[in-house]
Amino acid sequence: TVEKVLVVTGRVPNTEGIGLEKLGLETQRGFIPVGDYGETAVPGVYAIGDVVATPLLAHVASKEGEIAVEHIAGHETVKGIDRNAIPGAVYCEPQVTSFGYTESAAKEKGLSVTVFSFPYKGVGKSVAIGKSEGFIKLVCDATTHEILGAHIIGAEATELIHEILLAKTAELLPQDIASMVHAHPTMSEGVMESCRGIEGWAIHV
Repeated sequence: TVEKVLVVTGRVPNTEGIGLEKLGLETQRGFIPVGDYGETAVPGVYAIGDVVATPLLAHVASKEGEIAVEHIAGHETVKGIDRNAIPGAVYCEPQVTSFGYTESAAKEKGLSVTVFSFPYKGVGKSVAIGKSEGFIKLVCDATTHEILGAHIIGAEATELIHEILLAKTAELLPQDIASMVHAHPTMSEGVMESCRGIEGWAIHV
């Protein structure tokens, strides 16, 4: 049983009544349309964060700010943010985090996938600290094993997700993580084991 339930139904951009029309800026569903670097339809005016139609996350807004400022300064910078490489994080107990495709979303898109879910109870440190509930799940291309998505529920999930995300953005494969020596005992051994599982040789299950 529980005492309280928190229900979050989403957020909307707060762009009304802030003078956008005086700048000649129009919105779409409340969001300000922007280009790859945050530039709006009005030269010299940029928009980032919750007023643009990207995931409404603080770390996304921060990166968008970096991209916009670098572009304004005339420096070479990345061209937008890959939405499939944005980690989402929920700081509850246990923590929940993910990026990229879920198994069902990948299949709906017609992708052939292979998945593996490694339980926290197979990680020595998680058992030692009394946090053995949870799992690390990988969604990969069935043929190439390209990482398409990852989902973690459990202790330190919001820290563990980045090793997998780095592998994806660097175009590494699960076998690269699986074959790398991980310190023992650490929570990251669960990431290693999940990658081994994709390759068919998880040990601690």
